[in-house]
Amino acid sequence: MINLIKKLLILIFCLFFYTPLLALGSSSFLISQSAFKNHDYSAALSSFSSQEVRSIKSNLLDKTISAVITEDINLANKIASEILLEDNQNQEAYIVQLVYLYNKNKFNKLKAIHESSKVKNELVNFIFFNNNQLQDNITISKSLLDIVITSFSSVDQKSLNYNFLLFYTSLAKIIDSTNDKAALIKGELFLNVEQSKVAEETFLNIKATSPYYLDAQRSLAINYSNFLPYDEALTKIKILMKNNNNHYSIKKILADFYRVKKKFKLAIPLYSEMITQKEDDLWNMYYRRGICYERSGEWNKAEKDFLKSLEIKPDSANVLNYLAYGWVEREIRLEQSLKMLEAAYKANPESYYIIDSLAWAHFKKNNFDEAARLMEMVIDIAPGEAISLDHLGDIYYAMNRKREAIHFWQQALELAEPDDEIKENVQSKLNKFNAG
Repeated sequence: MINLIKKLLILIFCLFFYTPLLALGSSSFLISQSAFKNHDYSAALSSFSSQEVRSIKSNLLDKTISAVITEDINLANKIASEILLEDNQNQEAYIVQLVYLYNKNKFNKLKAIHESSKVKNELVNFIFFNNNQLQDNITISKSLLDIVITSFSSVDQKSLNYNFLLFYTSLAKIIDSTNDKAALIKGELFLNVEQSKVAEETFLNIKATSPYYLDAQRSLAINYSNFLPYDEALTKIKILMKNNNNHYSIKKILADFYRVKKKFKLAIPLYSEMITQKEDDLWNMYYRRGICYERSGEWNKAEKDFLKSLEIKPDSANVLNYLAYGWVEREIRLEQSLKMLEAAYKANPESYYIIDSLAWAHFKKNNFDEAARLMEMVIDIAPGEAISLDHLGDIYYAMNRKREAIHFWQQALELAEPDDEIKENVQSKLNKFNAG
């Protein structure tokens, strides 16, 4: 019951968390606001320091948050004090003040301020007190981090406020400098907002003696694979592998990196090595190696890997989809494929990849009305998906809806990537249609 109350409390807090106020349209203010919105807190803080911005009272909370995230608690406290002079019930400024006092070992002053403060809510008590007794810094740090962790499970990911999450994660790190879990989460939050350089610095600060060191190394590898040019990323990931004795988790990131970059022949040996290690995600390694075989034109090997993956984990929607789609494309085992795709759709009804495959299976079985209905769903979900636009064109053409077919083929051609395999096929269909 206590945990439920905490979760509800934190959820309510998230929903009512600070929204920036409107302020003057000065150039310095606009620069600082842009930096803040882009999660470049050092740049935001630099712009904040100008005399012009100091006079903009409505921007002070942004400045406080930026100071906390850059872990300058002294500056954060100065700004928070200004806020509290104007608004003595501002929750974020008040929490910053309490963290500052705790770090300065001014426990009596902290208690006195809390007793006289007009900020009386359960969140502050949850963070700092237990039965009116001030908690130790490790417990306070954990409570601050619990707010962040609970938000991920309580709030729709699309509506997460990363300023809020980084603010509380940073306070957790400030009040307990040994809290490497907070450092790890902070780095991953920076990754989520594409601040890769700051994320890298955060991960590198986690020492080899920390229980979170390997997690940080793995996150570093993900950072490099997502944000660096191919050659630089490859070099850095290989260094991480060497420094961590070819650890399985980093090897997997390297294999995935090769696969995403379409270096399938390089990925296959790594997946093969990991398959011999028989880790808990063995089914997934067969699946990923199967993808590489299929994309390399070795369908027989791919099919064996997909079947092996399903033998280990029969309910994997992605594997069911990939294998069944491969069969549908080759016009074999259509009945079995349709059943597999229906099972995959039931397990993951929001995946437009699976809906596309199911529609394509109905098309191959000449169930054109159902194929069109499903593929139209795909286009509603992912209107820019070139392959699905091409498929819908084929379905409409088979239904003698030729004008609509050419429209969707043209869209597919326009939206296909330069190296997309469907471009030549779509252009060929358009040429034949126009010649006709």
